[in-house]
Amino acid sequence: MKALVEQKTILLIILMGILLVGCSATRKPDHELSVNNVPPSYKNLENNYWWECDFRVTWPEDGEIDWGMDLLLAHAVVSPVLVEHSNNISYWRFHRRAARDAAGHQFSFIFYSNPETAAVVLSEIANSKRLRDAYEANLLKTVLIDDPDQPLLPNVEDTSDRNWSPVLQKNWPSFIMGASSLWLGLIDEYMQNSAENYTDIHLLLDRYREVNEKITETWSVEGQHAFLHHLNAMFGYAPLRIRKTLSF
Repeated sequence: MKALVEQKTILLIILMGILLVGCSATRKPDHELSVNNVPPSYKNLENNYWWECDFRVTWPEDGEIDWGMDLLLAHAVVSPVLVEHSNNISYWRFHRRAARDAAGHQFSFIFYSNPETAAVVLSEIANSKRLRDAYEANLLKTVLIDDPDQPLLPNVEDTSDRNWSPVLQKNWPSFIMGASSLWLGLIDEYMQNSAENYTDIHLLLDRYREVNEKITETWSVEGQHAFLHHLNAMFGYAPLRIRKTLSF
């Protein structure tokens, strides 16, 4: 009888241990995570703000959009600075757009960090040799850079679309950072040679134009399965409401 009681006691202790392990596994970690691409609810985001650097690309009235410039700016100007300071940047992304309005053809680098990191990052981008070369070659009209002494957007959802639900606004930066990282990785893979090997900015731009065509082909041929299918799978293959004609 005593042996049976002891066995029951041992089993109860083991069961309690399993339950405690299960509970601890679902708790958020007490320490600050160093991994960048995790949900904002798992991260210490105190004293972080959104910062933006907008590159306005020269686009003649009768000319075509030069999408290769976006790649040059992302890979030759922003990427070296991003790699150097990535541990201190909570979220980052690229944004590409072109329309016949005041902003015109604009490539943007947007990131979320503390003001001290922002000051260094923005300064290094502004003083990039490749950026200066592009400006002197009239490939750029102007560059607009946020003032690190005037932080304005403290919330992780502050640069998301206000038409989205609040919970989506807050978690979207993780998604778009991953997409931006993938795009930058494709540039790096297709580039083969370092941008530093090109002394002429026009020859460098020609190379990025070639790379842009390869990435466009990758998107066109493989995007349906690699991107859209697997994104749909992430949401359990639930139907998606398309409210207007879109170009995927």
